[in-house]
Amino acid sequence: MDRLTTRASGFVATAAVHVGIAVLLLAGWQVTRPKPQPKPIIAVPIPVPVDRPELAAPRTSDLPVTIDIAQPVWDETRPEPVVTPPVDRATGGTNSGDTGIGQPPLPPPVASGPSRGARLIAATAMQPPYPSASRALGEEGSVELMVSIDDHGQVTGVNLLRSSGYARLDAAAIAFALKRWRFEAALENGKPVAASRRFTIRFNLSEAG
Repeated sequence: MDRLTTRASGFVATAAVHVGIAVLLLAGWQVTRPKPQPKPIIAVPIPVPVDRPELAAPRTSDLPVTIDIAQPVWDETRPEPVVTPPVDRATGGTNSGDTGIGQPPLPPPVASGPSRGARLIAATAMQPPYPSASRALGEEGSVELMVSIDDHGQVTGVNLLRSSGYARLDAAAIAFALKRWRFEAALENGKPVAASRRFTIRFNLSEAG
């Protein structure tokens, strides 16, 4: 028992010695460890802004003005006179002689004369006969026609513009105009031309007799 106590005491004493040595070492390291030096502060001079006076833009009136006026150039050459060759009345063109210069022939003169529309020949009967069936039924009315006439005075076509209201009266008026009417052709500057005329035919029982 005494041996165990002695061994334990020795172990404790050894451990205490080691702990003391460690404490001394740590304390010495804390004492001898160099402290970090602070970084040096470098002063940088800041330039003070200097107000510079603004340069004023030059006015238009202060700028030099250069006026360059072109001098007129006078042309002393005179235009050559234009010579018009005489007109040849026989051919209607110009007689240029030996110059070889010619002009197109003049157009033929326009013939002048009377102008008028087509006229119904006086001897031609204009009123068609009254259809017997229309007379018996008391049919009356007016038929309006557009008559086409050629340059010989012949009727070439008849168009119904307004009906009388009865087909028999309309047909009688158209057939009579195509077969019996004759005209003097219309004139334009004295020449016969084709034309058209409007006519109205009335069917009235009191006038039929």
